[in-house]
Amino acid sequence: MNIESTKSKLKDVFIASDHEVDNNEKYSRDGQLTKKKLIEYLPAMMVTNLSVLLLVTVDGLVVGNLVNENALSSVNVIYPAVSFLGIASILVATGISTSISRQMGKGDQMALRRLKNAGLKLMLIVAVIISLLQIPAFYFIIDSYHLKGELLDMTWAYSIGIMLTTPFGLVSTVGVYQLQIIGKMKILAALAVTEGIVNLVFDLLFVGVFKMGVAGAGYGTAVASIVRCIITVIFLIKKTDVYNSGGVKGTGEDIKTILTCGLPECSYSVMSTIQAYLFMHIVLSYMPDDGGAIRGVCTFCYTLVYIFISGVVGSMRPLAGLLSGANDTRGLRILVKQCLNMCIILIGIATVIIELIPWLFFSIHGVKDPTDLGISSLRIYGINFIFSGINSVFLLYFSNRKDTKFATTLTVVGNATLPLFAYIFGSVIGPAWIWFSYTVMNIMILTVYIRRYLGWIQKDKENDDPNSKTLYMTVKAEEAIEASRYIRNYAQENDFPLRVANRASLCMEEMAAYAKQSQKNDKLLIQIIVKFTKDEVFFMMLDTGECIALDEDKDVQKLTTDNYELIKRLSKSVEYQYLLNMNYTRIVV
Repeated sequence: MNIESTKSKLKDVFIASDHEVDNNEKYSRDGQLTKKKLIEYLPAMMVTNLSVLLLVTVDGLVVGNLVNENALSSVNVIYPAVSFLGIASILVATGISTSISRQMGKGDQMALRRLKNAGLKLMLIVAVIISLLQIPAFYFIIDSYHLKGELLDMTWAYSIGIMLTTPFGLVSTVGVYQLQIIGKMKILAALAVTEGIVNLVFDLLFVGVFKMGVAGAGYGTAVASIVRCIITVIFLIKKTDVYNSGGVKGTGEDIKTILTCGLPECSYSVMSTIQAYLFMHIVLSYMPDDGGAIRGVCTFCYTLVYIFISGVVGSMRPLAGLLSGANDTRGLRILVKQCLNMCIILIGIATVIIELIPWLFFSIHGVKDPTDLGISSLRIYGINFIFSGINSVFLLYFSNRKDTKFATTLTVVGNATLPLFAYIFGSVIGPAWIWFSYTVMNIMILTVYIRRYLGWIQKDKENDDPNSKTLYMTVKAEEAIEASRYIRNYAQENDFPLRVANRASLCMEEMAAYAKQSQKNDKLLIQIIVKFTKDEVFFMMLDTGECIALDEDKDVQKLTTDNYELIKRLSKSVEYQYLLNMNYTRIVV
């Protein structure tokens, strides 16, 4: 592959343009709809992640300043055990959210209900299992560090509170992902802020007022987690239908589907846990005196950066599921480009700040005079942040493409190299360079991800039916009549039956006109896909307006417009859903 070809392919991956070239200059696919939704979701997701991801980190801040550096080390020594227990939460939560969001895109209501029921059962079963398994898991991990004296006592004291949070944390994590896929981002933010405030208040109360030491921080986290879990469950029951399967029972195949969808991100968590465990051993061997504190500061900075990473990925998750379920591969590519660009910009700004003032992050942990080793470690570690964010976007993409075997294998192999690189860099270059192993690992994974992603683009092009043609359009409400004329002309130029083209274009006119009329909004973002075959036309429309009028006939929702009967007569089938604060209509003519 020559240099120019490589540049062209990388530009196709990372440079997000407003339009995808499809020989349709006037109505070419516009990325404004997904960009608008990402921008709408991002602030709430970032607030959510700021509160959720800082739960344990806030513990470190409190005990580091109110107790001592050993207390700060104990919070971070326990991190691999916390990550180990989080594996089950990630498996269940990502599996449920990915499988359900894809099914929402497909529009199969019976399959959707089965998945809801299967997900609820799986969540409860796993919560019970990990509650029992966590005690030996904590014992094994803590014992393997061969800690002594005050540090050992503090680590066990902190772990008791953390173990209390485990089952409640799993239910809350699943709830976070469920609220994401139905677009309840503001509720997510409110719940997360509540949890964060409760955790901070009880940390300060137990540690500062009642002088309970590091154990108080663990109990504070437990109280916050329980409160968050209770509120989340009540909201999901009262205000959503995510637990309501209408009496439909999930099957073993549905549980398999959920677990398969959750496997890529779960495998990442597994390897991260093993990696964190081995890495802590390496850190303590090269930095016996202040390694735990340095690791705590580095983890805190990554937590801050991960607010942006998880914010972008969390905003992307429901949209990616919807687009992949609808088999809108072009829309999914536009979404990936937009998310990659958002990650690079946001993480880049955060990384520059960390690189310029690393001492500040030690100071707020109670380390007033950080060593040169600590400063160098943080700066070297910060190099990997952007690569980690990009990899997270690709990982979600491959999960939605059901490329789970590849994503899982690469995650396992790639992450397994980190302790080896850390040991080599620490021995050959110096202790601070063990942190560079993260950058090397993430670059290796990213290189393979890009090649695989380009392969998917090529496969999508090769899988296009030569006997069909697809128009990807962005249409303003006032352009409906002119756009319908374009659809008819396109069909005629490509020798498709004008009869079905006329029906499809008329449906588009009626849908766009009704959306404008019912929502009283001239600036709707309307995205349309029109796929022509020899015998029929598939029409899909997304718009960003308010939910249009619905009649509920049992559990089936039908679109009601002045010309609804006309649309039904013109079409073989009409399906309508209101998803992610958007109208989603599918018509077969």
